[in-house]
Amino acid sequence: MEARWLLGYLLSKPDNWTVVIGDIIKKGGCGRDKARKMIAELVEYGYAEREQSRADGKFGASNLVIFDEPRSAEEDQSEPSEGVAFLPQTEMPAPAKPAPVLPSPAKSALSNNLDSENTDYQQERDARDDGSEEKPEAIERAFRRWYAKWPTRDKDSEYAARKAWQKLSPEQRTACITKSPTYIERAEKAKISVPWAGAFLTGRDWEKLEDPKSDVALPIVHGPYTRAWHAGRCAELLRPLFTAMPSLTPFQRRMVAAGGEEAEAILRERRSKYGWPKVNTMDERATDHKGVSVAPNVFRISEKFETTHRNGELAQAWERFFARSGLPWLPIPAGVEWFFFPPVPSDITDLDAAVCEAWSAFERQVNEGNSNDA
Repeated sequence: MEARWLLGYLLSKPDNWTVVIGDIIKKGGCGRDKARKMIAELVEYGYAEREQSRADGKFGASNLVIFDEPRSAEEDQSEPSEGVAFLPQTEMPAPAKPAPVLPSPAKSALSNNLDSENTDYQQERDARDDGSEEKPEAIERAFRRWYAKWPTRDKDSEYAARKAWQKLSPEQRTACITKSPTYIERAEKAKISVPWAGAFLTGRDWEKLEDPKSDVALPIVHGPYTRAWHAGRCAELLRPLFTAMPSLTPFQRRMVAAGGEEAEAILRERRSKYGWPKVNTMDERATDHKGVSVAPNVFRISEKFETTHRNGELAQAWERFFARSGLPWLPIPAGVEWFFFPPVPSDITDLDAAVCEAWSAFERQVNEGNSNDA
């Protein structure tokens, strides 16, 4: 069981990653002997193969090559190995004809070389080494390793990034090292561009991971009939109409075929009832006092939403707009007195025209936010 865990852990690392024995001990919560036992089992069952590099006719660091599937005995015999010990043996005499280092057929995932840059151990050490402004060499070493993993490094200004790095406090640099991988991962999932390294450091953008209005924050659930909930519901109603609706009854078909206001009323009712299933789900959850998560850009827009009483003239104007547009109006449970809607322009006295303009402005804001995030 332990060896199976170790295999999964090693295969989960990128191809250029190196895991040292200390990583296994720490991640597996075991001692050195147990870690070596797990490694031996991987070798025994063909999931790992020992490989030792040579330089200038001398033995170098010992590595394990990890395989997704076990190697058969035939494969082992077709590719003779040296059978060297796992630990480095730099004191042994050099062979007469040093063998060349063969390319690894899979991930070179395990090493005794504690100075390797791409290891879990090294990332944690970077954060510790960066803990003192009195060690400029440690600060520079941590910067180089952080910058080497930043997505824009190939076309970025390393000079600007280094200056911004040096202005950070030790605590900020530690937080940056720890949280940058999460920031990159969430930015990729949200399909937003990662900023230039210098801008990221200057703005301390890793702190946005905890800001619910940030595009890289985890979505949070907003309670029913809050500003964010209203904005999320309105944003859903901007989406294309869901066309998979129940069939018209024979009577409805005749009415629609005849045309006129009654036909339009039937079609509006169907759009309102079946056109936005997610809105229906939001309304059902709201009756059970359950909220929903709202996109960060919509959450930001919601902060400008205006309050209107459920029986006020402005709320009635919004209800008329929803009816004309075939949009489902809000369910109004007992105890809910206030609604939130996009702000209406103050220079338009006709409320029906004002709410129409406010809806158009809201749609532009949402679309602009979606375009910027893509």
